[in-house]
Amino acid sequence: MTHFHMHLRMGADIRPDIDGMELPDMEAVFDVIRLAASDAERSPGLSYDRYEVTDDGGRLLAIIPLTRVVSALH
Repeated sequence: MTHFHMHLRMGADIRPDIDGMELPDMEAVFDVIRLAASDAERSPGLSYDRYEVTDDGGRLLAIIPLTRVVSALH
Protein backbone atom coordinates (compact mmCIF):
# COMPACT_ATOMS: atom_id res chain seq x y z
CA MET A 1 0.00 0.00 0.00
CA THR A 2 1.03 3.56 -0.63
CA HIS A 3 0.64 6.50 1.71
CA PHE A 4 -1.25 9.19 -0.24
CA HIS A 5 -1.84 12.84 0.69
CA MET A 6 -4.89 14.56 -0.84
CA HIS A 7 -4.30 18.30 -0.61
CA LEU A 8 -7.04 20.81 -1.40
CA ARG A 9 -6.07 23.64 -3.72
CA MET A 10 -8.06 26.87 -3.44
CA GLY A 11 -6.80 29.24 -6.11
CA ALA A 12 -3.27 30.11 -5.01
CA ASP A 13 -3.80 28.66 -1.51
CA ILE A 14 -3.42 25.04 -0.49
CA ARG A 15 -4.94 23.19 2.44
CA PRO A 16 -2.37 20.44 3.10
CA ASP A 17 -3.36 16.91 4.01
CA ILE A 18 -0.71 16.40 6.68
CA ASP A 19 -1.79 12.94 7.85
CA GLY A 20 -2.54 11.32 4.52
CA MET A 21 -3.96 7.84 4.15
CA GLU A 22 -2.75 4.33 3.31
CA LEU A 23 -4.57 3.16 0.19
CA PRO A 24 -3.96 0.39 -2.33
CA ASP A 25 -4.07 2.51 -5.52
CA MET A 26 -5.21 5.67 -7.27
CA GLU A 27 -8.69 4.25 -7.79
CA ALA A 28 -9.09 4.07 -4.01
CA VAL A 29 -7.78 7.65 -3.76
CA PHE A 30 -10.48 8.79 -6.19
CA ASP A 31 -13.12 6.94 -4.12
CA VAL A 32 -12.01 8.80 -0.97
CA ILE A 33 -11.99 12.13 -2.80
CA ARG A 34 -15.45 11.44 -4.23
CA LEU A 35 -16.79 10.78 -0.71
CA ALA A 36 -15.16 13.96 0.63
CA ALA A 37 -16.55 16.01 -2.27
CA SER A 38 -20.01 14.64 -1.58
CA ASP A 39 -19.76 15.93 1.99
CA ALA A 40 -18.31 19.25 0.81
CA GLU A 41 -21.20 19.81 -1.59
CA ARG A 42 -23.41 20.18 1.47
CA SER A 43 -21.08 22.81 3.00
CA PRO A 44 -21.57 26.00 0.98
CA GLY A 45 -18.78 27.88 2.79
CA LEU A 46 -16.10 25.46 1.58
CA SER A 47 -14.70 26.17 -1.87
CA TYR A 48 -11.74 24.73 -3.72
CA ASP A 49 -11.00 23.94 -7.33
CA ARG A 50 -8.92 20.76 -7.24
CA TYR A 51 -7.23 18.04 -5.25
CA GLU A 52 -3.48 17.52 -5.56
CA VAL A 53 -2.44 13.98 -4.69
CA THR A 54 1.14 13.36 -3.52
CA ASP A 55 3.11 10.51 -2.01
CA ASP A 56 5.03 10.72 1.28
CA GLY A 57 8.01 12.20 -0.55
CA GLY A 58 5.89 15.09 -1.83
CA ARG A 59 5.95 13.83 -5.42
CA LEU A 60 2.85 15.02 -7.29
CA LEU A 61 0.93 11.96 -8.51
CA ALA A 62 -2.28 13.52 -9.79
CA ILE A 63 -4.29 16.71 -10.04
CA ILE A 64 -8.00 15.99 -9.82
CA PRO A 65 -10.22 18.95 -10.74
CA LEU A 66 -13.30 19.39 -8.58
CA THR A 67 -15.44 19.49 -11.72
CA ARG A 68 -14.35 15.89 -12.50
CA VAL A 69 -15.26 14.75 -8.99
CA VAL A 70 -18.64 16.50 -8.97
CA SER A 71 -19.56 15.07 -12.37
CA ALA A 72 -18.78 11.58 -11.02
CA LEU A 73 -21.24 12.19 -8.17
CA HIS A 74 -24.21 12.82 -10.45
